[in-house]
Amino acid sequence: MEEQRPRATAVRAGTIRTRRCAPFMARGAGERARRCAPLAKSAWSAWFIRRACLGTLLAALSLAAGRAGVVKSEPYIWTNVKWGGGGYVTGIVAHPSAPNLLYIRTDVGGCYRWDAANQRWIPLLDWLPLSHENLFGGESIAIDPSNPNNVYFAAGMFNWWRDGPWDVLKSTDQGKTWARTNLNVVMNGNDFPGALNGERLIVDPNDGNVLYFGSRNDGLWKSTNAAASWQRVESLPKGTAGVGITFVAIDRTTGSAGSTSSTIYAAVRGHGVYRSTDAGLSWTAMAGSPVAPHREATASDGTLYVTHDDGVAKFSGGAWTNISPPQDKRNFSAISVDPTDPNVVVTMENHYGWYRSTNGGASWTFWNVSATSSVPWLPNSEFASTPSAMVIDPSDPKRVWFTDTGGVWRTDDITAKRQIWQSYVNGLEEMVVFDVKSPPRGAPLLSGVADHIGFRNASLTTPPPNEMGYTPFGNSTGIDFEEADPNFVVRVGHPGHTSPAGGYSIDNAQTFTAFSSNPNGNFDGRVAVSATSRRIVWLPKGSAPYYSTDLGASWTKSIGAPSGAVEGAHYWSKNKPLAADRLDGSKFYLYDYNSGHFYRSTDGAATFEHTSTIPSLGWRQQVVEAAPGMNGEVWISNGASGLYRSSTAGETFSKVANVQYAFMFSFGAPPNGSKVPTVFLYGIVENTKGIFRSDDMGTSWILINDSQHQMSDLVNGAGAMAGDRQVWGRVHIGTDGRGVFYGVPSDAVPSPRRSD
Repeated sequence: MEEQRPRATAVRAGTIRTRRCAPFMARGAGERARRCAPLAKSAWSAWFIRRACLGTLLAALSLAAGRAGVVKSEPYIWTNVKWGGGGYVTGIVAHPSAPNLLYIRTDVGGCYRWDAANQRWIPLLDWLPLSHENLFGGESIAIDPSNPNNVYFAAGMFNWWRDGPWDVLKSTDQGKTWARTNLNVVMNGNDFPGALNGERLIVDPNDGNVLYFGSRNDGLWKSTNAAASWQRVESLPKGTAGVGITFVAIDRTTGSAGSTSSTIYAAVRGHGVYRSTDAGLSWTAMAGSPVAPHREATASDGTLYVTHDDGVAKFSGGAWTNISPPQDKRNFSAISVDPTDPNVVVTMENHYGWYRSTNGGASWTFWNVSATSSVPWLPNSEFASTPSAMVIDPSDPKRVWFTDTGGVWRTDDITAKRQIWQSYVNGLEEMVVFDVKSPPRGAPLLSGVADHIGFRNASLTTPPPNEMGYTPFGNSTGIDFEEADPNFVVRVGHPGHTSPAGGYSIDNAQTFTAFSSNPNGNFDGRVAVSATSRRIVWLPKGSAPYYSTDLGASWTKSIGAPSGAVEGAHYWSKNKPLAADRLDGSKFYLYDYNSGHFYRSTDGAATFEHTSTIPSLGWRQQVVEAAPGMNGEVWISNGASGLYRSSTAGETFSKVANVQYAFMFSFGAPPNGSKVPTVFLYGIVENTKGIFRSDDMGTSWILINDSQHQMSDLVNGAGAMAGDRQVWGRVHIGTDGRGVFYGVPSDAVPSPRRSD
């Protein structure tokens, strides 16, 4: 059967010129700030210039998306690929009277509610639209002690994200739905040092209408009408810029039910702890308080416990006391007090130890702890890696929860001589994904991730037994396989910020062997493998491509190819401009966003030639992918410029009709009875923004996501898409903080397909 082609306009080499555009609002360049040094101002300037006019285009398309056209839709079931934790959980709060009602916040993956009945975490922000993706960063989270249905989330991932948004979100149904409260002050939930700080947002336990929020740069804010409006508290200093107020605490003993609490504490970095005894009208610096406070725990009798750079302090009876455990002058972070006993306190010394006191800090017991990870690939040695928050469970004071860079842990008997800590990460998926691939045989999903390595998912519903081998690096920025033999898999990345790493597998990514060399010291970027041999092409960041015919023992620079198709400023680029033809082993394709030139190699990447031009309009998040089983069929998603296809190996391109915006796309298994692959697209089609499937090579599109699954935590600095090559209709979407989602049609149970 002859394939149907979309209506198109031919684009030939050199026939289109790129228009100059005004500077725009930056979107992208996702940074896990704790892992990566900030770019210099000049680099950011270049970033803004290169992405010229994109903000204007996004705004216009957002307006267009609001006037949605008629697009056929099909219900899909969306589920996280099961990995199990792996991201930084920066805060945990528990409701004082509603049993098992706990919430966690994360640095880049939103917030979750604990589902005790099913022993899992429920994600609460997957409905966020793309224009609000910055709200996935958790600055603080607060419950309303007088109403268990109310929860507030101070949201803002990056402080440098121009115009944010940043805001306090409010829910009156335990996070099922949310509303903005329009407190648009800069937040930075991804800030690593800030992750050691406490809850900046708090609800008065005696009056649910009163809230306080301590910001990083704009001082203290207060609401007296349940966040319907906010007022700046002018009498409190702002503190050190970028850090500001590290926690706000309320002494509930100074009020009564329905009567506002009068004593409020606010920790101001560089100044110490301030106290107000008139409900926030006036403030006094507390003599003797720690000047670098982190977190607090307020006891039922009003005693205030505070961790800080040099230990633990206590305010009681009108005076501050140093109650640090014997290891004084060390950095303490997490702390909690037993809601039923003001003298029982637990705390953690960052990277060193655990302590419990039953006499208000007069003496401490060093905990003897052991960990049991519920996730096969997460070793027990990762237990307590950069701990952040801790809470004694109000419904069971023997039970203690704490969070770290791997997820959430819990012990059920803090009084035992040896505490057994179990990881509780079911439902918690918070990794940043660089790349995903779905081979035609073997495991249906291979992924490269940040801060870890990556995974081979033979099953999408159970955590993999291990990470993707320890060829010595912890970030995989690119991954690919040989089409004719998917047992051969290659991945590239780095172990640190200054050294390259890569490796290959001959058993479908179950084990890897490290390359014995690298392309002239370059690293990260993307990788492609010949369709018919073990020829590897590595496109490092800021570099021209290199190829290897000896499994990485040596590398040769390609001739005629541009440098910098993957930008060199940092490795958080989502640009995927390199692809191998899926049928002809000698062909490789490359797009250069700097010039808009498309390149092709017909000799295994030894040489590249410029074959056509597609203007990038400053966009540098292109995806180039070749269609399986179709020699010379190569497509490119090009942002506001649209989606383009070529059936001539890049000699000419046709713009796919009705696609107004193309963030990314991928090919998947064909429908039954067809040899033409399915196409998946994340973009805007006929004024409708979402995720689409086409079973006729782009002639028509079907919307497959819904309002509760926006996948908006995707377009930031990472993210990827892979149509499933083994199951028709299934697609995998790697995000920038919510792991990988996969979607399947809701009216069918997909069956595996064989690729002959």
